[in-house]
Amino acid sequence: MNLPSLVVWFAGVFFILYGVAFAIEPYGMAQVTTALEPNTVSALVDIRATYGGMTIAVGIVVIYLKQCVSIQHSLLVVWLVLLCMAVTRAIGFISDGETNALMYLYFAAEVMGAALAIFAAKLERQAGSDAATVSGE
Repeated sequence: MNLPSLVVWFAGVFFILYGVAFAIEPYGMAQVTTALEPNTVSALVDIRATYGGMTIAVGIVVIYLKQCVSIQHSLLVVWLVLLCMAVTRAIGFISDGETNALMYLYFAAEVMGAALAIFAAKLERQAGSDAATVSGE
């Protein structure tokens, strides 16, 4: 498996599993990630839907795009999602102040993941360009 495919599969499966964890155990996952203790049914339902359902959907879209459209499109979605998460998390660091260590770990993973996705997209584009050159297109 080449790097672009590995990035897509890892990201897609990670998003799906992370979403499933929130869908199955929203209370526990909220405590682990943010020390938040949701104390209403509405909070649990919203955490389950937003962190669970939406994250599962992102993972499915990432894999679907690779399988049915192109790996380039899939990598672009991975890059965009992780970049937006990193930027808005950084805004939170600046605006909201002190946070837990896990938020910094997430931030580092988002920045590195976004960089890896864009690097993999460039590799994939280069491989496609090289293949076109070899075939005489």
